[in-house]
Amino acid sequence: MTEQRDRRLHKRLALRLAVLCQRVGVSAHRPYTGNTVDISPGGALMEIDAMGLVAGQVLRVEIAVPPAEGLLDQGGRFTTHGRVVRVEPSPPESAGARPATQRIALQFCSAPRLAT
Repeated sequence: MTEQRDRRLHKRLALRLAVLCQRVGVSAHRPYTGNTVDISPGGALMEIDAMGLVAGQVLRVEIAVPPAEGLLDQGGRFTTHGRVVRVEPSPPESAGARPATQRIALQFCSAPRLAT
């Protein structure tokens, strides 16, 4: 049996953070909302209320960061753009998954920037 290696450049953290996404170039479309499943400096796996997203689309992403005493007392948000690399239905047992949610794997186009 061969050992399968993780080829990711960045370690992922299992964090559930609120996200708001908007397709780039589509101003009239409503924003998508959801949560991260895991996140790294290079991308994120998210469950969002989006149907019809496909690999290759670019999203503007805002990720809410809760307050942390002594680190980020007021909380804040990360903003970046990311390219959809994979889309799949959310698993039914997923905590808090709503019926019309999808899991999207997103590769960040640039490092997320913190806005407080």
